Amino acid sequence: MIFFLCIWALSCLGFFALASSMSKHQKQFFSKEISLGQTRLATLVGWCLLIVTLLICLSLGTPSNNISYWFGALTIAALSVGLCISYFPAYFWKYIGGLAVIAIFSYGMLLV
Repeated sequence: MIFFLCIWALSCLGFFALASSMSKHQKQFFSKEISLGQTRLATLVGWCLLIVTLLICLSLGTPSNNISYWFGALTIAALSVGLCISYFPAYFWKYIGGLAVIAIFSYGMLLV
């Protein structure tokens, strides 16, 4: 369960970062469009977080099983982010803070 929370939270953070790189969502989250450099940084952070989740999955356990697990966690994370962006965009920063706490706590528990 802790493994799933770690992968899910990091994937959600990655998808939120990728959404932040799109002008439509920038207006939702920041009330304005951000600069080109910040947009590129959001894109880079989003892809890096998704790659990190894949590397975590590959390093813990059987790679063939964990790749399937990773795709399942990505699906649930994408649905979560899509629902949050569609229906509750005003709570963007609260989601980010909560996901960061979950990711840090769950990754810490994986290391123990």
